[in-house]
Amino acid sequence: YTVESAGGGIGGGGGGGSSSGKQNKESLSWTKITPGAATIMKINNKELGVKQISITVNNPAQNVQISVIKYDGKPANVSINKTGKVYKYLEIKASNLNNTLSNAIVRIQVEKSWLNKNNLAKEKLAISKFDEAKREWKELNTQHIESDVNYDYFEFVATSFSYFAIGEKEITPPKVEEQKEEIQQAPEEVKKDIGGFLEIVPK
Repeated sequence: YTVESAGGGIGGGGGGGSSSGKQNKESLSWTKITPGAATIMKINNKELGVKQISITVNNPAQNVQISVIKYDGKPANVSINKTGKVYKYLEIKASNLNNTLSNAIVRIQVEKSWLNKNNLAKEKLAISKFDEAKREWKELNTQHIESDVNYDYFEFVATSFSYFAIGEKEITPPKVEEQKEEIQQAPEEVKKDIGGFLEIVPK
């Protein structure tokens, strides 16, 4: 495989995106990935926020490359800011996977010092993926895996790659049930024909 860090260099398929800020990048390549066993991409660059990606494919794939890019701010190709506190903005992209990707289990690492500084419990952290078609962030199911002295580790499952944000879980406002005012309706009147006279009585 090949490894590259610090912005630029190896390009991948599946679109790109420049950023108004600095980038930090790492890429790995494989000549062939086959079904039946996960292919692991391990990343030692802690600045990226991604520790490893475990890739499973449905069909054999040739000359695959996975790139992880960390942006200092919101990527220029992302139109919507992620709400809440954001630890890192990332882009994960792949070339030559096409429709062969079954899923990818992505393990991320978050500095405990950042969580403490922002008063966030580990349960309040989540990964969100940018939906480029709908132009919105979608929160993914994020599991806390383990901790060490300096980091908390989380995992999420992706079936495709895009831009991701590591940050504060969406705060869903509590649903307030509106109390419907009961409107007292006057009883309907019924007209009765009594011997040629009309008698109006409540229904």
